[in-house]
Amino acid sequence: MKIVAKIILAAAIFFAGFYVGGVPALSPSNGSPKAVEQKAAPVSIMLDYGDGTLKTFKDISVTASSTVFDVLQQVTAEAKIDFKYKDYGDLGVMVESIGSKTNNLKADRFWQFWVNNAYSTNGASTYHLNPGDVVEWKYTKGQFAE
Repeated sequence: MKIVAKIILAAAIFFAGFYVGGVPALSPSNGSPKAVEQKAAPVSIMLDYGDGTLKTFKDISVTASSTVFDVLQQVTAEAKIDFKYKDYGDLGVMVESIGSKTNNLKADRFWQFWVNNAYSTNGASTYHLNPGDVVEWKYTKGQFAE
């Protein structure tokens, strides 16, 4: 009887973990994982190519888990803008080129981003956006965090 009680208790603790925060991990209809619903919120993004060329995209719908990198990928794909990056795993991603502008170590010009007019010291793949954020990607001289 003690073994059955321990199994029931262990199962209860296991399934309670799926409901932490009030979001069930399993759909009652078929037992498959259920996506967490997140309300979409608009953000804007601007690409400044450093030569007078600006491209602006407004009212981009994102979720609470969207990052600056996610939005850049979305915008460049939808607008058919050439976009290259390198994924460094746990270190994040490095934007290498947008359109015809490629990072240039010798000229000290790189793609960097600002959110709400503040230079970001976080990587694009780790910076989560908030409703109403304005992201500006600039191809410009290297910046240093203060």
